Amino acid sequence: MPEAELNILIHARVKPSKLDAFVKLLDFLQDNTTKAGCTHYEFYQSRDCKTEFILCEHWQNQAALDAHMQELFSLLGPANPGELAPAKLMDMYESVNPVFNNKI
Repeated sequence: MPEAELNILIHARVKPSKLDAFVKLLDFLQDNTTKAGCTHYEFYQSRDCKTEFILCEHWQNQAALDAHMQELFSLLGPANPGELAPAKLMDMYESVNPVFNNKI
């Protein structure tokens, strides 16, 4: 049986003092990551609160997501203990809530 396709929804609130740097980092990542195995990718910014974002990603399987995360670590450095993403990114958030789902 093939591995299930993964869907990730991330609700994030960026620190106001980090907003400009966060947007620049998103541009950098869009230009410098391959997203191999990503079948769908959208990033949304709230109209009402410019520091609120939603990221929606669909990955072919866990291996594709794992490869993407390794690419992020190679570009941005390691994660803080107990965190899933690079510290450079996580330190920009006031809050972040990733939800991982299998496609059924």
